Amino acid sequence: MPKKEEKEKSFEQLCSSLEETVSRLEDEQLPLEEAIRLFNAGVADAIEARKRLLASEEKVQKLVETLEGRFELHDLE
Repeated sequence: MPKKEEKEKSFEQLCSSLEETVSRLEDEQLPLEEAIRLFNAGVADAIEARKRLLASEEKVQKLVETLEGRFELHDLE
């Protein structure tokens, strides 16, 4: 969870941060303590990104034309 003083990251920033974290974790010379810190930060970013993705999926709907020529909103499956 971001600290109150920190600006909340956008979804794209979370994804970019995750990519950078994975890249840094692949460095075999990384000290264990730093690797654990990065891993924890990456897990936090992944959880937040997943929450936002699920929330966005709930908002997405599709417009469907009925046989009578009207349009209705339906949840996207």
